[in-house]
Amino acid sequence: MAGQTKIVIVGGGPGGYVAAIRASQLGADVTLVEKNKLGGTCLNIGCIPTKAILHSAEAIDAAKHMGDLGINVEVKGIDWKKVIAKKVSITNTLVGGVQGLLKMGKVKVIEGEATFTSKDAMEVTKKDGSKEN
Repeated sequence: MAGQTKIVIVGGGPGGYVAAIRASQLGADVTLVEKNKLGGTCLNIGCIPTKAILHSAEAIDAAKHMGDLGINVEVKGIDWKKVIAKKVSITNTLVGGVQGLLKMGKVKVIEGEATFTSKDAMEVTKKDGSKEN
């Protein structure tokens, strides 16, 4: 990061990754630091996973009411492993899309936790414990 990066963005959620891509499009050298997963809370543990699980629940409910339309469907149960696997697949696909956008935008991504060490310097502690300035 030292000496070359003009902009460092802390956090790869929807605000962070979009800002990083736009700054890069405008000609800046950009580094994005993310301590968990790109895409933020909504993409990884909130909105999107919840909607994926909710879709399964809605499908079961619809199947239970198909008889009203003259369609006989037997719901034998829920395979939670498959429901969760589908949720994981959806979030992984979307995170991969964010990663692809950042790569196309030539944004350097560092996985770790950023800490400001002064008003104009920061240190990133990576998951393996190593540090980068």
